[in-house]
Amino acid sequence: MRDNENILNKADRFRLINQIAVELQQTMSTTDINVFLGGFNVAHELVSIVPSKRTYVINLLSNVSDDLVINIANELGLSVGKNIDAVYHLDQLLKKNYLNNIYDDFNRCIKNIENDPDQAIASASSTLESICKSILDFLNEEYPKDQSLSSLVSKTFTLLDLSPVDHSDSQIKRILGGLTNAALGIGVLRTGFSSAHGKGSKQYRLNKRHARLIVNSMSTIGLFVLETYYEKYDVTS
Repeated sequence: MRDNENILNKADRFRLINQIAVELQQTMSTTDINVFLGGFNVAHELVSIVPSKRTYVINLLSNVSDDLVINIANELGLSVGKNIDAVYHLDQLLKKNYLNNIYDDFNRCIKNIENDPDQAIASASSTLESICKSILDFLNEEYPKDQSLSSLVSKTFTLLDLSPVDHSDSQIKRILGGLTNAALGIGVLRTGFSSAHGKGSKQYRLNKRHARLIVNSMSTIGLFVLETYYEKYDVTS
């Protein structure tokens, strides 16, 4: 019989498999991944090159037991503790509240991190724009005239009492100011570097590590904004 402590909930399983995939992607070749997972009797393909090592690992581990996922995570020194991943929680919140208009952009940015970072960045910005617009819709507020990410974030933060100027505590102001600046930075990167606009021949190209940073930052901001709205205005959520 399995030890109950080794039965993962869906959130922790999702997080651990993704952590394993990222760790192996960054530290091993595809051949090394096959050898490593083969040591745990994980069936793998006879390939030495794959389009995305992260996706490859996720697919290999999708049907293995929770115990095996935990054993692999422990071997790699990864935490098996409580899930705190903003991407996962935002995904669940969007599904729970049937925010399909947001979820389409969100899903697009997640899927494109590895193979099309430019598109991932553009979709991350669109996701945050959609979150802000949805909150304005919920509150029966008009969109700002220019509908830029900067204006949308500013109005949304103000309506939810998240604007740094509305708080006297210096630490709260600093945290909220950091979130605001990160949100504005996403919009700037979308304009200057993503697939939403043309590029000059000398323009710096962002890669998947930049895309992952932007998607993770967007998820943290978007999750915080949506959770704030539901806590303040929708107690049934």
